[in-house]
Amino acid sequence: MSISHLSPLASSFSSIIVSEIGDKTFFITAILGMTYSLGLVFIGSYSAMALMTILSCFFGFLLPQLIDKFYADILTCVLFLYFGQKLLRQFFSLQEEQDEEQEAREEVNNFQNKIKKQTDSKYLSQFAIIRASLILTFVAEWGDRSQITTIALATEDTYTVLIGALLGHLICTGTAVIGGKMIAQKIQEKWINLSGAILFLVFGFNNLKSVVF
Repeated sequence: MSISHLSPLASSFSSIIVSEIGDKTFFITAILGMTYSLGLVFIGSYSAMALMTILSCFFGFLLPQLIDKFYADILTCVLFLYFGQKLLRQFFSLQEEQDEEQEAREEVNNFQNKIKKQTDSKYLSQFAIIRASLILTFVAEWGDRSQITTIALATEDTYTVLIGALLGHLICTGTAVIGGKMIAQKIQEKWINLSGAILFLVFGFNNLKSVVF
C-alpha cells in the first residue's frame, strides 16, 4: 500500500490532529484538567493515548501478516473513504450531533461519583487522578476514528506511523489540558469535520489509486 507522496509521519500526525480536536476524549482531558492537577491529568491521559497508539500500530503491523496484502490494502482504502464521506455528511448536515462536551462531562461526573463512594476522603490522591484520567481516556478512545485510522496507516510503515501518532496525541493532550474547552469553543466543529473529510478522502483516493494501478 502506498500513501503516494504523503509521508506516513505527516499522515498519522495530521489524522490525529483532525480526529482528536473537539472529540470526546479531548473534552474529558479538558474537564479533568480544569478540576485536578494539570500534570497528573496529562500523565494519565497521554499514557492512555500512548498505550492505545502502540496497540493500534501493533494491530496494523499484524493485519498484512494475517490476510493477503491486496485485501489489507482494499480494507484500508475502504476505511479511509468511509470516514471521509461520514465527516463530509456531518459537515453538510443540518441536524445537530450529540454534544461531545456534555457526554464527556457526564462520564467524568459518573466516574467521580463512583470513586467518592469507594473512599471517605473529599480529595483524590495523585494516583487516583492519574488512574481516572487513564481509564476514562482509554475507554473513550477505544474504537474511535483515530484508533482505526492509526491501524490502517500502520499496515504500511508501523514505526513511522507510531512516531507521528504519538506526536499528534502529545499536542492534542497538552492542548486539552492547558485550555481545551476555550480552544474547542473557538473552533467550529463543522470546519474540523470538513478538514478531516478532505484528509481522509485524500488518503482513500491515494490508496485506491495504488491498489488499482
